[in-house]
Amino acid sequence: MNNEIESLLRGSIDLHVHSGPDTNKMRLNAMETARYAYEAGMAGFALKSNEYLTTPLTYTLSQIYPGLSMYGSISLNSSAGGINPAAVSKAAELGTTFVWMPTVSANFQISETQPNEGIKILNSNGKLTDSTIEIIDIVLSNNMTLMSGGLSPVEAIELFKFAKARGLEKIVANHPENFSDKQLENLLNLGVYLEFSFLSCMPFISKISPQELVKKLYRAGPQRCILTTAFGQYLNPPPSEGMRMAIATLMEAGMPAENISTLIKDNPIRLAN
Repeated sequence: MNNEIESLLRGSIDLHVHSGPDTNKMRLNAMETARYAYEAGMAGFALKSNEYLTTPLTYTLSQIYPGLSMYGSISLNSSAGGINPAAVSKAAELGTTFVWMPTVSANFQISETQPNEGIKILNSNGKLTDSTIEIIDIVLSNNMTLMSGGLSPVEAIELFKFAKARGLEKIVANHPENFSDKQLENLLNLGVYLEFSFLSCMPFISKISPQELVKKLYRAGPQRCILTTAFGQYLNPPPSEGMRMAIATLMEAGMPAENISTLIKDNPIRLAN
């Protein structure tokens, strides 16, 4: 089994990786994160920060590890100006691949303690704001990938319905555990990819068990899902080791290698290119 795990790890792409520098304590800096991924034989990863555009970092690292594809991202939190078309436009000019809707600054994420705070993408009539529509058009015209981030299920569905009608194909719903079965069905009917993060199985998160993760992946269908680690936190192993753990865990739970390959190679490549 070890040889099969190593074979799957080689050429894999993790579309959700964190590193330092960060205001939260991270296990590794970006240079170390890239080195571990390179040594593991991964094809690449997407570097995500809730605080800043990561593209300058991934561009620099790509000069050091030319065989490793590293993808930059921007998260539209308060530090980026929120739903800020100008920031997304500049990110596109720099070659950024992934645009995350608000995560830690999303109203849905902080509404329990601060119900009137946080960023929303819908106006008082329940329609997308003009700035959100402008961002969708920038993403589309620059062949970027749109991520729902920490939006509420209602917001995410409205976002993706509009984006799909606009012609955007590379769209990903994050945190599918927040969606009802009916909402997930709606997303899948729209052609949305679902991101399942192995972080959800880790002890200090413990949202779902590995067995439940496999069931959810089969229920949605591996062809419409990606598996990421979302690792980088100091409590966890390096993201590349997290991907190895995720592969081993899915295999132990009975998932065939070809389905795992779809989750960590085929679908991520479609979204990143």
